[in-house]
Amino acid sequence: MLKTKRMSIVPTFVCTLRCRLCSNHMPEFEHPPKASAEEMMADIDALFALFDHIEWLQFVGGEIFTHRGLDEVFDYCRRYDARFDRLIVETNATVLPTEAELRSLLSYGGKLKVMISDYGELSKARDAFVDVCEKNGIEYVLKRYHGDPESQHFGGWIDNTACRDLLEPDDYVTRQAAQCAQVRLENMHVFRGKLHRCSNSLFLSELGVCVPNRGDFVDLHDGTPPEEQREIIRRFYEYPRKSCHYCTWKSGDSAERFGAAEQERRA
Repeated sequence: MLKTKRMSIVPTFVCTLRCRLCSNHMPEFEHPPKASAEEMMADIDALFALFDHIEWLQFVGGEIFTHRGLDEVFDYCRRYDARFDRLIVETNATVLPTEAELRSLLSYGGKLKVMISDYGELSKARDAFVDVCEKNGIEYVLKRYHGDPESQHFGGWIDNTACRDLLEPDDYVTRQAAQCAQVRLENMHVFRGKLHRCSNSLFLSELGVCVPNRGDFVDLHDGTPPEEQREIIRRFYEYPRKSCHYCTWKSGDSAERFGAAEQERRA
């Protein structure tokens, strides 16, 4: 039996903000890719062919609500309703869901949870989004990322923007990677058929600066027998991946914190 705690589906790398310390490297994508609804639905089928149960089925970006077509995908997830515990959507509250997307989300009732990254005045739709949640009984969390950095969620942001091998000793990388929050949460990410053990592995791979080693990810649609894919997934967190050598998050408990969401100037 194969289970995981978190499974993040990435609809789009398009973001409405250009945060200087974006840990997912969104400003680095000159032409941010996005997955079609058909690609996401194919990935969802492939995931549930491999996993018996997923605690949180998440949609993360970029800003997911720039992808105008998620209602079809949210509806499609219902066919696997008995095999995941919560449907989680993450947003920076700059864009509201469409009426169709909201109707689809509301159909999940108490299974739905909205995670709002609150960037103060940058999150221009925050109050409207909170109002929608409260009027419809949607559970939501506001993660405060403005004001004094010490009062921000997680104490502010970590600078994970080096996009290069940090040349740290292997034993240090092994030790720190084993304690990484992404490992503790089993927070896997999938985009266009590529299943990675964490967001940094996925986004650095898509950026082309860290080509993953064999076994660092699973191609859901390459014809590899399912049991071979499951075995790779079972070993995702047994040892560091190539991306761990590029990552500051693994030292998150001691890493310097910075104020969130400082915006880059657009050219």
